[in-house]
Amino acid sequence: MKKLIVVILLSSLAIPHLFAQDSIQKKGLKVGKGDKIVINIGADMWQEEIDAINISGYSPTFDLYGMNNIPFGKSKFSFALGFGFGIHNMRSNAIPVQEKAFNPITLQNEETGKTIFSTIPNQVNGKDIEYMVNKFTFSYFDIPLEFRYSVENKKGKSIKLAAGGKIGYLMNNHTKYRGTDLADGEGDVKYKNFAIPNVDPLRYGVSARFSYGIVGVYGYYSLSKTFKKDKGPEMFPISLGISITPL
Repeated sequence: MKKLIVVILLSSLAIPHLFAQDSIQKKGLKVGKGDKIVINIGADMWQEEIDAINISGYSPTFDLYGMNNIPFGKSKFSFALGFGFGIHNMRSNAIPVQEKAFNPITLQNEETGKTIFSTIPNQVNGKDIEYMVNKFTFSYFDIPLEFRYSVENKKGKSIKLAAGGKIGYLMNNHTKYRGTDLADGEGDVKYKNFAIPNVDPLRYGVSARFSYGIVGVYGYYSLSKTFKKDKGPEMFPISLGISITPL
C-alpha cells in the first residue's frame, strides 16, 4: 500500500504536465481548462448476499484521475478520457477465507476453491474478542471516460454535469486486522493478508458527477461483481461522495 500511495502522489504531479494544453475560449467558457484532475472521496455501500455478515456504514473509497478534455466543436459539450487509481474498502465483522468441505474419501476437510466470509467470533477460549480495524481493501488501475456539459453562471462559476464510466484492473487486494489475537484470545495483534483468491481482476461500472466550481458530488455503480463467477459471494460496491477538481 505504501508503494501505491507513492505512485499516486507521483502521478498527481505528472498528470497535469501530460495533459497540459492552452485554454480554449468558447462563448466565455474555458472548455479545455477544467477537470484535468478529478479527486473523489466517498464511501462504499456494498451490495451482497452474505448471510450473518454486518458491513460497516462507513467503508471509505478514494479515486485520483488525470483526464484530457476534448471539446465537441463550439458547443458546451465535451468528451474526457484519462487514467488513474481507485481504492475501495469493505469494513465488516468477517474475514474472507477459503471454503472447506469434508471429503468422505480422504476423511479430511479440503478446500473447495471458493472464497467465503467467516464471522469473527465473540469469544475465543472463553475470552472476549475486540478489534479496532477489520477491512478488505481493493486497489485498481482505472481508465475513466466522461461525456461532459459545462456552463458558466453570471458569477463566473462553472456548472458541470458529467456521465460516463470506467474500466479497471486489480493492482492489489488485502485484508487488515487489528485487535485481539483470534488464535488464542491472548493479547493484541496486527496483520495483513495479501492476494485473497478469486477476486475478479477486471471491474467496470457507470458513474456521474455534478459540480459547482471545483467542488461537487459523484456516484459510481459497479456493473461487475467483485469475485469471479461461482468462486465467491455475489457482491459489488455502490460509491457516493464528494468530487474535487482542482485543475
